[in-house]
Amino acid sequence: MFALFTLVARQCGRRCGMCPLRWRRRALCFLTGSGSGRMAAASGETPVAISTPCGDRVGGMRALAPAPAGTGRISMEYQSMAGTQRVRGETCGTAVACSGSSRKEPQRRRVAGVALSALMAGLLSGCAALPAAGPTAGAFVGNVDETAVQWRDGYLLVPVDPTVLAYQQEEPRPTFRAIASRSLPSDTGIGVGDVVQVTLFEAGVGGLFSSLNAGGQGSSSVALPQQQVARDGSITIPYAGRVQVAGSTASTVEKRIVAALRDRAIEPQAVVSVAQGNSTAVTVTGDAVAGASVPIPTSGLKLLDLIARVGGPRTPIYETAVSLTRSGRTVQMPFSELVNNPEEDVYVRPGDVVLLTRQPRTYVALGATGSNNQLPLQGYQMSLAEALAQVGGLNPTLANPMGVFVLRREPGPEMLARYEGAAFERTAPGEPGATRLSGDVPVIYRFNLREPSGLIYAQDFRIHSGDMIYVATAPYVPVKQVFDALSGVVSPALSTVSTVSVAADRLSK
Repeated sequence: MFALFTLVARQCGRRCGMCPLRWRRRALCFLTGSGSGRMAAASGETPVAISTPCGDRVGGMRALAPAPAGTGRISMEYQSMAGTQRVRGETCGTAVACSGSSRKEPQRRRVAGVALSALMAGLLSGCAALPAAGPTAGAFVGNVDETAVQWRDGYLLVPVDPTVLAYQQEEPRPTFRAIASRSLPSDTGIGVGDVVQVTLFEAGVGGLFSSLNAGGQGSSSVALPQQQVARDGSITIPYAGRVQVAGSTASTVEKRIVAALRDRAIEPQAVVSVAQGNSTAVTVTGDAVAGASVPIPTSGLKLLDLIARVGGPRTPIYETAVSLTRSGRTVQMPFSELVNNPEEDVYVRPGDVVLLTRQPRTYVALGATGSNNQLPLQGYQMSLAEALAQVGGLNPTLANPMGVFVLRREPGPEMLARYEGAAFERTAPGEPGATRLSGDVPVIYRFNLREPSGLIYAQDFRIHSGDMIYVATAPYVPVKQVFDALSGVVSPALSTVSTVSVAADRLSK
């Protein structure tokens, strides 16, 4: 701001008629819009008609050559801090008659000083209100060694190095194998509500289930109408009565029917099949899939096959979460993990509930990046470099490569064990100023992407769901914002100061 003040002061001095140099004998030359005006000669010298360089204000001058009465060049000398200076300059196109005295100088300086002070007060008061994308890199690091791990204002600041990468742990991955299996489940048998198809056969014509067609051909078999298993778990077989089928396999039910008809039919045989396995259905629902109840065939049904039968997810796989609920236990994972890891494609069982929802694992990018956004993580192996690439990288005109941070919550006991002695000290319980680390603590990882090693670390550092990536702005950005914000204000303000000075000069005449 001091440089900005000096620059504006110099410009104001020139606009207001104040000489930017310290003259041994000061004089004030006030120029009008045409470049002509009055100049008070130094004391003891005779006023002479001279022409000055356009816009310069000098005092204590004496002409070395007569001034022409129009446009031309002139030589003159004047006294400054550097000694006697000799100048050869262009005239302003109009000879300036130098006469009068220097009594107007204090008044003009006071007017210009008041106007300049008001202008600079407005400029300086606006610096604190400039917009910003967030805290600077210095606000994170403080005044200590930037390479040291430190506990600051409720968070742990960790500069990333090979040791940090060696200790980094992968984000916990849920697995369906905790409640399910990849092996084919055992047959649960026929259940209540299933629709059963029974076909009976006899060894010869003329038995209980024999019949003659229109051509006189005999048949020794009959297909019974489909029956739904009653709540008591039984179905009806002619001449055998109620046969218990619930909880039994089809082969077991066939044996029961044959045993019940052996004394009534001619060498009876039975074939039992499940037309609709309502009791073995699996429910698929959620806002990312068309809900349905899908029966499990005898061959079994895997999770991906089940989802495919209902049309698959309606949202992008990286934004879809799939959960499996069995026996009161639920496991949820990203759908992309289910697709990419065949070990997670387990068999479903009757009564399972599969839920597909739009629930992306995301991270947030803020600060001087290509764009501030919340984006989904693509799997569990996304690095910081890939995450920055998704938002357009660092903004080349605003970003501070030395101030790239990843904000995350880590287990407190693990951080204490890792950095005890470096950032933490054990104290007696109840000691004033001590902080008890329990649960998760905020951790800020710092990267210096100005160094080649920082780029390598960014390739190896894994981003977790819920992480925030923040890129600080470069130190010069506030200065740039000042100039950008005031570029349309300074020039009109200086013009106003000049106008005030003109008016004061005319009133004093």
